[in-house]
Amino acid sequence: MTESRTKCILCKGNAELIHNNYPGYQEPFRFSIYKCPECNTSFSLPDVDTSVLYENIYKNGDKVPGYNRYWKYLKVIKKFPKPFDYLTETSEAYWGIKEALSVYEKNKKQVKILDIGSGLGYLTYSLIKRGYDATGLDISQTAVDKAKVAFGDHYICAELSKYAQSNEGSIDVVILIEVIEHIKDPLNFIGYVKRLLKSGGMAIITTPNKSLFPENIIWPTELPPVHCWCFSEDSMRYMAAASSLSIDFVDFTRFYKENYKVMGLKNHRNGPYSNSIFNSAGELNIHASRSKSDLKPYIQLVFSLTPVTKFIYTKIKQYLRMAFGKSKGLFMKDLVVCKDRGAILCAIMHKKGAPKSTC
Repeated sequence: MTESRTKCILCKGNAELIHNNYPGYQEPFRFSIYKCPECNTSFSLPDVDTSVLYENIYKNGDKVPGYNRYWKYLKVIKKFPKPFDYLTETSEAYWGIKEALSVYEKNKKQVKILDIGSGLGYLTYSLIKRGYDATGLDISQTAVDKAKVAFGDHYICAELSKYAQSNEGSIDVVILIEVIEHIKDPLNFIGYVKRLLKSGGMAIITTPNKSLFPENIIWPTELPPVHCWCFSEDSMRYMAAASSLSIDFVDFTRFYKENYKVMGLKNHRNGPYSNSIFNSAGELNIHASRSKSDLKPYIQLVFSLTPVTKFIYTKIKQYLRMAFGKSKGLFMKDLVVCKDRGAILCAIMHKKGAPKSTC
């Protein structure tokens, strides 16, 4: 029998059951979704092994909804002379990373970065091309092998706990881009991150933003157990305080001014997916859609060749997104407009003595 209340597995507060039969990423798993009003965090139970599930994701690659964009980045990133700029113009998560790193721009060659959960390796590669001393770390040997083939010997396959033991106090910046929501014990994980950081170092953490959505949205993120958490700014503040780290957040106002974005809440009312992505045999139930958006990187590449064409592209994109958002608003009242806060939050956790972000 599912308990209507349980202890929050983050802050130990009193969490409330909000759904007791939520679909899992792979059949036949179903999950209970709990919400903690004390730290404004949602989480899923029970805890299940995800190793086979992630192998299925890597095996299907660009066919998996949501994850297919990572294979797109892998395919096109080397075509751009400034790959980091390409990423920051594509997604608010990478834009947030750029904003947080702005304090290091003048001496970036001396900045040692560890990209944890580096996956297919394109972010680590783009940081190296930007001039940083960056290394990717991932627990998936499959991902590390793919990254090395594509971008060179800049990647390590290891568990964070073991890596932190032998590299204590050696890293200026740790990047966790949409990783923390996958971790079973995020507080313990951040403890290892803190151990890695030099005095004055910082961790840049992006994650889907629960705070953007009203209370009646159950789970506006990937199905559990791929995402076993849905965090808010309050969640991140709690974890920073519990880890004796200071924290601030990237303000996304400038990003959304150029990249107008509205979120339709109707589709999030019961979650972005109403059915499991994989069946019990590990075959896809839902395939990533193919559309004209597949051409977007190549259009962006052409327009990024000169400052003038890049300016024209930015203005056209800004106009079209705003026009689309307003027309969408005529037919859908259930909308939220991204402004200073968006679908992704970017938290910057500082170890004692860290330079403060200028975001």
